Amino acid sequence: MHKYRPASLLGRSIAAAGALSLLALATAAPANADTAPSPADQDVTRLSQEVNDLASIVYGSSLRAADTHFDSPAGPAAAQRGFAGSDPATCTDGALVTYARGLEAQLTPTEDEAFNTLSLLGEIYAEGVETEKTAEPFGTDGQYTARAMATITKLRAFWDIDSADIQLVPWKGTDLADRRKMTKAFALGFSPLRAEQATVLTEKVLAELPVFQGGRAPLLTLNSYSVPAGSMGGRRVVLGDGELDTTRMLGADEVAVETIVGHEFGHQVNYANDNFPADESSEMGPDAYGGYFVAHTRGAAFDARLRQQVGDLNADRGSCNRGHGTPEQRRAAGQWGEDQALGQADPYAIVPSAKMIADFKVEFTEIMAG
Repeated sequence: MHKYRPASLLGRSIAAAGALSLLALATAAPANADTAPSPADQDVTRLSQEVNDLASIVYGSSLRAADTHFDSPAGPAAAQRGFAGSDPATCTDGALVTYARGLEAQLTPTEDEAFNTLSLLGEIYAEGVETEKTAEPFGTDGQYTARAMATITKLRAFWDIDSADIQLVPWKGTDLADRRKMTKAFALGFSPLRAEQATVLTEKVLAELPVFQGGRAPLLTLNSYSVPAGSMGGRRVVLGDGELDTTRMLGADEVAVETIVGHEFGHQVNYANDNFPADESSEMGPDAYGGYFVAHTRGAAFDARLRQQVGDLNADRGSCNRGHGTPEQRRAAGQWGEDQALGQADPYAIVPSAKMIADFKVEFTEIMAG
């Protein structure tokens, strides 16, 4: 979903981001009036304030824009249902969305506040400090690095947009446990002393809340997102370790990197063409452009078996909430893109991005009407 949000507010929706950003900073539920806050509760509250202050400084009072891969569990609880193209009585959220929300639902109020705070802190590092040249490996254990870099290299050559400065960087929960990295993140807006103190507090919160596994818990980075020019670190695609871990669990490991990065690069295609739709086509368009890339001879060149997995993954990230598209709508958008590649008279020709966007706008109306 393409979402604009004031980064200075403590409560923020998932745009990432992202991301999303990627995951949203939320206010914890109030403690029982008869129960004094525990040391962990107090530390989480302090860290939330520090990260909120940092976000206000690094993003300023301007509105932050980001496009996330799917509807985060940290999104607004009151999101509307029953929008055009879906029936609330029959629509079922995709497996990725359902799993992520299930993980979030198991957290205590303190853990939930910490989750959103730590996720935002990780986003700030990924957006403001990390660069493609200095980036850590992709995947919790670095297992996706070669595929991720091969995919972004192909995408830069594939689409007819100026993409030399679009960076691909990892969003890693384990960065939160790295004192050097977190000091750099806090130093984006704080004095050296305050940055050091906030880093120590981050380490303390991670130690106090074992549910986050020292930063390895997938929920902390269970999304990916794309940010446009003018953002803190410039144009970039941010690939979440948590999303890669979860798609592997769901059986999409063979196609996840290419599908996710292809989709997020699709947002960059929209940005470059000044296309900022305010409806479900903001996500379904990149699904279509990603489908075109994975099926194309000069793209990922996936065969029929792998394309089926791509369709399943597109459906897995569909949501019945307004903004991203239902599972079947997202599957249909990606399939349309694949069909454009497979039906070309010249399999090596690449449709100009402006024409791809215009053609999908027509298809989008048909998908939503169906």
